Amino acid sequence: MLSLIRKLAPDRHAVLDDWRVKAKEFADHHLRPRALEIDKRCKADPTYIDWDLLKAAAPYGFLSTLVPKGMGGAGEGCTALALVMEELCVACPGIANIFGAHGLGVSAILLGFDVYHYDRVLKEMAEAERKGAPIIFAAAITEPLAGSDVEDAEFLRTARLITEATPVPGGYRLNGRKVFISNGSVAEITAVVAPTDKRRPVETQSAFVVRKGTPGFSVGRVEEKMGMKACPAAELIFEDCFIPKENIIGQEGQGVRLTELVLGGSRAPVGAVATGIARGALERTIEFAKNKKLGGKRLLDQQWVQIKLAEMGRKIQLARQAYLVSALTFDLFGAPKLMQNPAARLLLDVMPAPLRTNAMANGVIRSDTTQSMMASVLDRLLDEKDARRIQRHASMAKVSGGDTAVEVTYEALQIVGLEGSLQRYELEKLYRDAKLTQIYEGTNQLNRHNIYSNGFLEEGMGHQG
Repeated sequence: MLSLIRKLAPDRHAVLDDWRVKAKEFADHHLRPRALEIDKRCKADPTYIDWDLLKAAAPYGFLSTLVPKGMGGAGEGCTALALVMEELCVACPGIANIFGAHGLGVSAILLGFDVYHYDRVLKEMAEAERKGAPIIFAAAITEPLAGSDVEDAEFLRTARLITEATPVPGGYRLNGRKVFISNGSVAEITAVVAPTDKRRPVETQSAFVVRKGTPGFSVGRVEEKMGMKACPAAELIFEDCFIPKENIIGQEGQGVRLTELVLGGSRAPVGAVATGIARGALERTIEFAKNKKLGGKRLLDQQWVQIKLAEMGRKIQLARQAYLVSALTFDLFGAPKLMQNPAARLLLDVMPAPLRTNAMANGVIRSDTTQSMMASVLDRLLDEKDARRIQRHASMAKVSGGDTAVEVTYEALQIVGLEGSLQRYELEKLYRDAKLTQIYEGTNQLNRHNIYSNGFLEEGMGHQG
């Protein structure tokens, strides 16, 4: 797929390859040497996060990859982020997941197409990264009694929700809990999804920017996880937490659409996370097999090992193809088209920030008329067929990657044998890390249902679109 991009769009390929090379450099020099040490430390203390490592990443710009150029970011899309995530996850999926979960939080704000927040929280984060003082984002969707249900409009209607943002004068009163929130305990900014009326969640689901330290917002338990320990997963508690009206993302009641947009763009990077884990396991297994001798013969020279390694490589290549197809589909046919709209480019990249952020401009940008206009433009640019195609390919990428990661890391342990259980070979860690990719961002079961329900029968598996 990347070779095709190189032939058809050499300039674009050069940009994407630059991101891949940067990610590999950071992974080789910073992540891999510290992966086991941090994993052990987080096992003893789930709340630990290596801020020095995040500061070392600042010059690479991974936190602001998706942020528009007018706000100080790179203005990149899903494909660049996915390539970065694969390379980082070859070294350490846990640390890499901090960047991935951060990207999910950024996407929740970015795809709300609310320039008010672009000029504030996104710009603030990009500027902080340039100064070497990283600000981390998170997205809070999952609830104690509703996991994947919250991510699907069909199941949301009957989901057992406990979180609600009740309208009050000047804003909303947020009550409830979110669980298993990656980066939840360390995020400065969290995009929280909640209905304004739990009895009508599909119609009233909305999204809000919640800052760390907001009265009524606290962190509960930080989970002791099986894998990806370096990225904390936290319980978030909201007790009469007042959210000012200006902190809503986009329009009230647009939360379902926002969730679908975000997951349509985030599941490709999750497929890349899983692909990176599988590739990391393959690379470590090959290195082990080169040096391990049985009866005077290298393990790598055993035919059965060669066949297993080839099968592992085949699965990894297919998983990579799936996430690249998904990422490119999102970037070419999805919400990023709105960013390339002449009016949007004028607003985001050309218009000086002081003109966008003065009181009069804010009134216009945040008005119901402007927000409705943005929604109608998005409807024109992202038709239903494209939306279903994006969802289908996103779920295919997630399922393909997650299953491949678990299968390949398992086979790696089979080849290496008893020594694979030793921490120094890193394979047992990758096996633990792999399982999460089948669960978060919607379980693989939900994603299989999503594949079926988004044009699978209408277009058929022979369709190339």
